[in-house]
Amino acid sequence: MSDAPTHNNDTEECLSEEEVEELMVRTSRKQIRSDYRRSLGSEASRRYCDINNKKN
Repeated sequence: MSDAPTHNNDTEECLSEEEVEELMVRTSRKQIRSDYRRSLGSEASRRYCDINNKKN
C-alpha cells in the first residue's frame, strides 16, 4: 500500500484535513475502479452464458 502514510512508533504524524480528503478521494476512486472491473467481468460472463444457452 504505497498510498498509506507511514507511521513511526516513536512519533505519530497527523494528516492535515486536505491530506485526509485527498487520501479518501484516492481510496474511493480505487474502489470504484475495482467495482467497475468486477461488474464488467460479471456482465461478460452473463453474456457468454446467454449466447451459449441460445445455441443449445
